[in-house]
Amino acid sequence: MDIDEAKEFLVKIKKKDRISGAYIIFGGSSKERNECVIFLSKLLHCKETPPCDKCTDCIQIENRTHPDTKWITPSKSTLSIDDVRWVKGDIYITPYYGRRKIYIFEISYMRSEAANAFLKILEEPPSYGTLIIQSSNINFFLPTIVSRCQKIRLNYTLPEYTVPMEKIYQQFTDILGYARDKDFFRFFKAIDEFVTERDREEVEEDTGKILLLYRDIYLKKTGIPEEFLINKQIDDSFLPSNRNILDIMEKILELKGRIRYNINLKLALDNLFLHISSGF
Repeated sequence: MDIDEAKEFLVKIKKKDRISGAYIIFGGSSKERNECVIFLSKLLHCKETPPCDKCTDCIQIENRTHPDTKWITPSKSTLSIDDVRWVKGDIYITPYYGRRKIYIFEISYMRSEAANAFLKILEEPPSYGTLIIQSSNINFFLPTIVSRCQKIRLNYTLPEYTVPMEKIYQQFTDILGYARDKDFFRFFKAIDEFVTERDREEVEEDTGKILLLYRDIYLKKTGIPEEFLINKQIDDSFLPSNRNILDIMEKILELKGRIRYNINLKLALDNLFLHISSGF
């Protein structure tokens, strides 16, 4: 659904008094997800339906200063056990100001112990508590957590081309450059750094971003209009001319799907980059 349809749906469930104790808002762009989360938070606090955007509750939520609406935005977008313990200790204290207590999680992953602790809160939530997960996708969350949340799926939009994505692309092209020049000391060192800097889930996500890089390159070569590219200034000069881009994408996709099955990340990435660079 688009953002307007999502808002209409949320208004309907409030009017029918079918407010859930947990929501997961995923898909769309980060801006759309944030807009939907703020709208839902206002809807739960405001005395008017749809929210008035003028009362103290609405203004404080918009400014992220509402005492009963907490934003949990952990580093690297990974929910830790300490984050969940804090929520567990706070959620069972009755609201300070409003009628409800809302916890908004801007995350991409949950560590296993955090996921199990989070599940316990979902199983026995207080009547006034609402948990909202805001994420680009739900593939990295336990099915038992997803099944206990009211799902709001926003229409797919192209990811934003951000500074972190630019950094990943630069790392990727550097590694390919070392392989092309047969500078294997720097090649294996760069692979080691790539893995060491990231959790397994982050390696999977960043491998997906590399896949998007090749998507852009493939579409650019086919003459697709620039508006459909994530990186509109994409440079494909580092690519081997005789390598089939679709074959490379298939290899990256295969690796991405295997990462969560406890494969040796360094060996898998060594093989991937050497395979890609073999066409130089």
